[in-house]
Amino acid sequence: MELDFVRIECDISADVSPQLIAGLHDGLRNFEAQFRAASCKRGGTSCISCIERIGCPYDVVFAQQLSPDPEIIRLHQKPSLPFSLYINWLNSNSLSCTAGMVIVGTAVNYLELFYSALLKMIKAYFSTGLPFSPYTLKWYSLDYLGIRYDITCSAPLSESVITLSGQHILQNTVHSGHIRLLLKSPLRLLHNGVTIHRFDFALFFRVQLRRVSSLCAYYGSGKPDLDYIGLSRDAQNVAVLEDEIIYTQSLSSKRSNGAGLTGRADCSGLIEPMFALLLLGSYFNAGKGAAFGFGFYQLEVF
Repeated sequence: MELDFVRIECDISADVSPQLIAGLHDGLRNFEAQFRAASCKRGGTSCISCIERIGCPYDVVFAQQLSPDPEIIRLHQKPSLPFSLYINWLNSNSLSCTAGMVIVGTAVNYLELFYSALLKMIKAYFSTGLPFSPYTLKWYSLDYLGIRYDITCSAPLSESVITLSGQHILQNTVHSGHIRLLLKSPLRLLHNGVTIHRFDFALFFRVQLRRVSSLCAYYGSGKPDLDYIGLSRDAQNVAVLEDEIIYTQSLSSKRSNGAGLTGRADCSGLIEPMFALLLLGSYFNAGKGAAFGFGFYQLEVF
């Protein structure tokens, strides 16, 4: 299995407040429109009748075309979008927040368009947000350890970013059976079509197992070599020691459908390779709306 991806972040230095974070998070839904505008060669005409549609970056990224392999369709159905966005705010004392994106697999071919769309989305928010707040932007590419490297205009963007490997993460992550899960934006999980209002580690793990597997199948070179049935079964035995996760309308979104699970939980009893898979999954967010900023989470070892 191989799944390559890149991670880019933009630090936004401004008069950061919960209202700003909420506005930026809500603005992530405009990312698709910004990407379409950046891709379109015909001035935004209807995609259905467009003669440039074949090979159009917007169509390639957002069409979510089914695989010609019936086995992949049987296992994963419609593919996830090949990117994830997030807004990260450290705390109420911070003077900056971060807008980030992870671009997966073949979608990296459209790196410049992703960069342009996120930049325009941020600028669009500040041009319409009231009252106006001055701001500065600084861009970074991140490595496996989260170390950030400046992205400047002196070199092509493709030469400034670091390509990460999903296989490398799965094979080289040092295992830990004890983790702290930090849900930084609302996580929306469904079970039998019903929204879950209490955190369930086994359900969360199965969701990420399917998400990572689907991304690998559609945008990588095949599914990870994992014991899906065994891992799903053993996830039931993971103990949640401290559960401070609640279902709430988070400050990171003002939308009526922005509610979800936020907070933190300490979990113990993870077996290999659970930690590595959840670490890889953290790059791609989790749950419903993951591509557009929902289910952004981080892991800590304790």
